[in-house]
Amino acid sequence: MGFFSKTSRPNPKITVGGLEIEYQRDSSCWSFHYQGTTFCSFEPVFAVPNKGDLEAIVEAVQSLKPELRARLEKGLAEWGEGARLDDGESYHVDTREFISEKAFTVSYFGGKSWGDLGADFRIKDGKIADESWGD
Repeated sequence: MGFFSKTSRPNPKITVGGLEIEYQRDSSCWSFHYQGTTFCSFEPVFAVPNKGDLEAIVEAVQSLKPELRARLEKGLAEWGEGARLDDGESYHVDTREFISEKAFTVSYFGGKSWGDLGADFRIKDGKIADESWGD
């Protein structure tokens, strides 16, 4: 270790109701995993839904996966430049609007052929209410 090197600090964590919520310094977000789904928030305050609501969100995401995949395939085809699905992408769920509007956003990102392109799908009442793409 060099003279001016800092010792890395662990990410802050809190445990609430059995959920281990961690602040990710590298991406400046709060996150936790529940039933194989990553939940995160880039806001300074992270409102965590109760376990029943988390289960309903995971169930909604799973039931909407065929439609989400179809929209992703269509969007990537329109974007062109060789972008394709199943190219290492991942997703997370943002619950920022869940407490006030019972809505949440599923964000897909990180496909090798996507560059910095990402897609956000706002889910409300078990349906895709809005879709946005950007980099």
